[in-house]
Amino acid sequence: MTRRRVGRWGVGLAGTLALAALGLLFATPALLVGAVIPLTYVLYGAVSGVPAADLTARRSFDRSDPRPGGTAEVTLSLENAGESVLPDVRLIDGVPGELAVTDGSPRACVALRPGESVTVTYTVLAKRGAYEFTGPAVRLRSLAGSERVTTELDASGDCTLTCANPVSDPPLREATLPRAGTLPTDSGGAGLEFYATRQYQHGDPMNRVDWRNYAKTGEFVTVQYRQEQAIRTVLVVDARPVGRVTPRPGYPTGVELSAYAAERLHGALDRAGVVTTLTAVGVEAELPDGVVGPDGLPWVDPDGDSGAGGRAETVFGAVRTVADDPDGAGTGKVATVDPLVAAGAGAGGVGPDAGAKAGGVSPDGGRDELTDRLLARLPPNAQVVVCTPLLDDWPVDFVRELAVRNTLQMVVSPDVTGGETPGQRLAAIHRDLRLRAAKEAGATVVSWPLDRPIDAALRRSLPHLLSQP
Repeated sequence: MTRRRVGRWGVGLAGTLALAALGLLFATPALLVGAVIPLTYVLYGAVSGVPAADLTARRSFDRSDPRPGGTAEVTLSLENAGESVLPDVRLIDGVPGELAVTDGSPRACVALRPGESVTVTYTVLAKRGAYEFTGPAVRLRSLAGSERVTTELDASGDCTLTCANPVSDPPLREATLPRAGTLPTDSGGAGLEFYATRQYQHGDPMNRVDWRNYAKTGEFVTVQYRQEQAIRTVLVVDARPVGRVTPRPGYPTGVELSAYAAERLHGALDRAGVVTTLTAVGVEAELPDGVVGPDGLPWVDPDGDSGAGGRAETVFGAVRTVADDPDGAGTGKVATVDPLVAAGAGAGGVGPDAGAKAGGVSPDGGRDELTDRLLARLPPNAQVVVCTPLLDDWPVDFVRELAVRNTLQMVVSPDVTGGETPGQRLAAIHRDLRLRAAKEAGATVVSWPLDRPIDAALRRSLPHLLSQP
């Protein structure tokens, strides 16, 4: 608690002395009487003080675990539990600097009688992580404003806003996979589902000979069944600098939201029995050698590895670290969507060679190095899910390369282009064109508006991807 006297009535004292001096100098009684007026204000400020105060504060959230990009309503109540009237009470809640207030205000200025309370309600935009609210700062001023007391209260109730949304309710719960962990193919062999018949060949198992056909025609034929191969889903998180932008100040970046969607998918697929590999582009410098392979890509493959979960969390943690660092310099200054970048100025966002540096089409018109490295690491019979804000053309080019190889693919894209400015509208148009191009290339496209939960979109689209033959 700090107590301070404010010399706001110093001009009154100067006026009193000036009028008194002039009255004595010129022997003018009117000036001497006039000096009483500013002197009254000086005395009023001198005797005015802040009464003893007993304030209690309580904070509550309408929900303590909102999803990233969602909102939480915060209610702060301040009560005068003392016996004195507080003529001037000013407070501001201890909102974490990382959270933006989107509606209402965490501030108030009121007068409180004994037993009276004031309630402040405002809405914050949730970002990934746990955020601790500090106690509200309160400043009490005397009736004359000549003394003020500043203190920080300990607020009871809710103090920590956690935006993690763990995968305890996977987005696949309403969908039944055709076979957990398997993918039907268009080739015949051993299996359960009938596929075709062919002429008997020496060495075919006797239990696959169609004896009924032999009884009817006298010819030996062999029954083939549809082969099944293990599903291997590869999650690709696009964490390149071009996506480290926000739709509005204080909102999560496109990379942060892409990582959140990928983490939800990773846990849900693992629960569904699908072998899931994780990789990310744009975070190589933030990862230890044990996670990054010789080709420079982080690659978390769960085959018989008990440490895969820890390495996956390391990758997600690295993505969250760089999500708010658009220039890689650690300044922490996040920009809003740049329409020139979103319009397709290259994967890196500037210059004709940016695509070759950060993913996209190389200057000579061929595939870029990043795409080649990803394609080289993809296992056979993989299906690829790319989580990207789609602010440049590299994800679309990558999806097209996957389509050439008949690889099942899906694009999950949080929309960070929402806004009312002409530049943001232009960025939204270019993103829509990229979504359409990815869909035309054969990808299942999930566009995630930030005002809707990600699970709602995944429940509709992910089962469709997993059930494709």
